Amino acid sequence: MRHHKTSMIAVLAAVVMVVGVAGFFTNVHFQNEANIRQMKAIADRLQTSPGWEPIGPTQAPLGGAFCIPLDGPCAIYDNRWDTHRPYRAGDLERYIDQVGLTPDEYEPCLREQRYNSGGLMCRGVGRIDGWDVRITIDDYGPASDSYTIQIVVERYGY
Repeated sequence: MRHHKTSMIAVLAAVVMVVGVAGFFTNVHFQNEANIRQMKAIADRLQTSPGWEPIGPTQAPLGGAFCIPLDGPCAIYDNRWDTHRPYRAGDLERYIDQVGLTPDEYEPCLREQRYNSGGLMCRGVGRIDGWDVRITIDDYGPASDSYTIQIVVERYGY
């Protein structure tokens, strides 16, 4: 009788552990999905123009199925486009306004002919709803045909 009772307790303990682990990973999955929806909603505020070409896919959650977001999300939402047109004065400020970003860091877009063949790189960085948001513009100069706009939403710096 005592052996039967001990094995019954062991079986119950194992069931409780399995149910607990399954519940934990189900919660992690739903938290990751909620994080991605929040990041996408912020990134989607940036209004693209006709002719903008997406560069690469949005980055998938870091860590994939093995990611456990105990102290933060497991994803970086990163959208990049080639605009196929050079930077125009006020573009960065317009994108910052579209997204609703109040920059903590701001590097204005200044074209320096003696640097980077007349190209520029500028950015606005700040926080929206607890997420770190970075908007950057890369323009490789008048002789280039590559003009990149990027928005990155993540947590833990930039």
